Amino acid sequence: MNLPKKYISYSQIRLYQSCPKKYYYTYIEKIPVPISDKVLLGIVFHSTIEYYFNEKIKNTEPGKVRLVDHFTAEFAALQKKQEILWETTAKETQKRGIAFVKYFLSEVVPSIDPMMVEKELWADLPGIGVKLKGVIDLVEKDFSITDFKTTTAKWSKAKIKSSYLQMVIYRYLFEQSFGDVISQLKFKIIYSKIPSHIRHQEVAIKAKDVDYNKMFDIIKYVVENISQGVFYKNENFICSFCEYKKLCRQNPEPGG
Repeated sequence: MNLPKKYISYSQIRLYQSCPKKYYYTYIEKIPVPISDKVLLGIVFHSTIEYYFNEKIKNTEPGKVRLVDHFTAEFAALQKKQEILWETTAKETQKRGIAFVKYFLSEVVPSIDPMMVEKELWADLPGIGVKLKGVIDLVEKDFSITDFKTTTAKWSKAKIKSSYLQMVIYRYLFEQSFGDVISQLKFKIIYSKIPSHIRHQEVAIKAKDVDYNKMFDIIKYVVENISQGVFYKNENFICSFCEYKKLCRQNPEPGG
């Protein structure tokens, strides 16, 4: 079996590590499922900051009203295209998203000097035989790489550790395209459960800690297993939140 997308990416690796069977349903069977309101908010927020940074690079930086209008329009448009599983109401989710946008403008933007936004990069993986793809949220003029996240709570040490591979992959992709010029690798996490109490957290990944050998080992393992059709069920407490839980119970065999 070839890779379903003909390349590997961090999102594919993360999903396979989480549950190979969920990877099977998502990428092999391509079974559509609703997205959560949290995912909806994240998609629309990323679209909004991409718009902001692209406009800023062109010296046409949008103000608060224009940016909130963009978020609101994108929020409405995605609801028409995608089925949503609402944990809160659409109104509350939108209100929280608008609060994120306003906080982003006042507290995050002033320290950022953008150079590239949503930069798609590709690289070969020697000895593995597939292409690696990544889309970097933001590259600043000092060549630092930033990935933005929206969530309900501050990241724990375990969450930071589990997300480390993403930045290793981004550094590798960037170096393969532009050389060893990266100054910093960082996540900016904007978080809140309620619109009135937005905060953010910056997590730096030290360049000296980047381990390409470990990255290659992980990617090789995932690619080989996918290619060999290894799609076992990884049962744990997260199963109760999985979009495919009903289907998985009906088909207990791997790949079934």
